[in-house]
Amino acid sequence: MLKGRIKKIYFYRHTLWNMAVKQLKAKYAAPALGIFWAIINPFLMMVVITVVFSSIFKVEIKDFPLFVLSGIFPWMFFSGALSEAVFSILNQQNILHQFNLPREVIPLSSVLTNFLNFLIGWLIIYPLFLFFNPKIILLSPLLIIVLMLNLLFVCGMALTLSVLNVFFRDIGQLLGVLLMLWFWVTPVFYSVDMVPAAFRWVCNFNPMTPYIVCFREIIFKGAMPGLSLLIAVFAWAFISLVFGWWVFGCLEPKLLKRI
Repeated sequence: MLKGRIKKIYFYRHTLWNMAVKQLKAKYAAPALGIFWAIINPFLMMVVITVVFSSIFKVEIKDFPLFVLSGIFPWMFFSGALSEAVFSILNQQNILHQFNLPREVIPLSSVLTNFLNFLIGWLIIYPLFLFFNPKIILLSPLLIIVLMLNLLFVCGMALTLSVLNVFFRDIGQLLGVLLMLWFWVTPVFYSVDMVPAAFRWVCNFNPMTPYIVCFREIIFKGAMPGLSLLIAVFAWAFISLVFGWWVFGCLEPKLLKRI
């Protein structure tokens, strides 16, 4: 079943791409600064976190602004994609009634839109990391693999939440609170080593932890992530995608009756 669904999505790949690009253009059509908000938002968040945790809580991490920035970018892609995808089917239900296309295209286009937004921001900021640590360019192929696995992980989450929100409308409202809590237990502005040993299991069971840590190891430290981290990012991507398509496939026959 999964193989057949993937083939169908591939057949409609141009539709998926066009929908994502259209949503991205619509997002930045009105703001005066346009696409530059893809870099402004992470920078503003980085400044706030840096001021609070460097000046007030006296966190001592070398090049702390870059350390924070390397965690904020993948987190903002993750949270932004899920926040939009969870309401995507309900917000674009007219497309499902008017066109005969795989229904997964709706939430996946929201994820792809946010991924493109992430890539645009990252291409702008990448030279800054390259300036401080030129050797990270040697790890670019590995970075691409980690990003693709992160994308697959988010796609699986989006499929699950978007279809469940059609049947249980409170999920979309609860997601904002969940993401806020999730942010604080994810090593975005701190390292896993800084977490007390008694609570480190929270980070270890957090599926976003290996993606953030891998991204930071490559971009901030210029180091090869450990084998356990690489296995974790692959495993979470596989589990999320398979589970997401299974949930979507189970509920899809009842979808049109609920929207």
